[in-house]
Amino acid sequence: MPLKINGRKEQWQVVGIFQFVGQEGILAYAPLEYISQVNDLANQAVLFRIETTQHDRASQDKMAETLDHYFRAKGFDVLQSQAGLASLDTASQSLDTLVTFLLIMALLTATVGSMGLAGTMGMNVLERTREIGIMRAIGAVDSIIMQTVIAEGMVIGLISFGLAIILSFPFTYLLSYIVSLAVFQTPIQTVFTFTGYLIWLALILVLSVVASILPARSAARLTIREVLAYE
Repeated sequence: MPLKINGRKEQWQVVGIFQFVGQEGILAYAPLEYISQVNDLANQAVLFRIETTQHDRASQDKMAETLDHYFRAKGFDVLQSQAGLASLDTASQSLDTLVTFLLIMALLTATVGSMGLAGTMGMNVLERTREIGIMRAIGAVDSIIMQTVIAEGMVIGLISFGLAIILSFPFTYLLSYIVSLAVFQTPIQTVFTFTGYLIWLALILVLSVVASILPARSAARLTIREVLAYE
């Protein structure tokens, strides 16, 4: 890699590329001997990175504590000894806060949507008054009327769920790319879980049923006399 140092052009050999959470950009590593000569830090170091065989948080914390005691016992002035996952967890806190905020917004949106569905179902019941009267006349009981209205509300909820799935892919990838660059300085892999879809499907169905109960009860209370008098 060509570099200009103190007005002098030099060719540096890159022996490694590294990127870590909490550090801006990508780090390039050059041969130790040359770096020590240029910086006048022969046989000296300011930072050590150690890769462990076990990568879980508990093992990394234990190794960090062991190395901290070892270097201090040898007379080194240790500023900090920290596990790699600890740095990742610190950077992830801001991401967790954003995810929580988005989840709250999604729940509020779903609640407002259920209120809109309740209004829509109320209008449907009003427009289908004569149809409900015909069902009454041929023997439909209250439970059948309510089941019909609630089933219609659930179908509308399922349609909205299907459209949401289609739109979730591009929006999720875009949001993940923007947030990962802001927090981690690098794109992260986006994973869609089947469990998440099941949870939201259950939530949509519950909200659809709840939103349809009041219009369904209104439809069930209609009598044949009221229907015949309706214009």
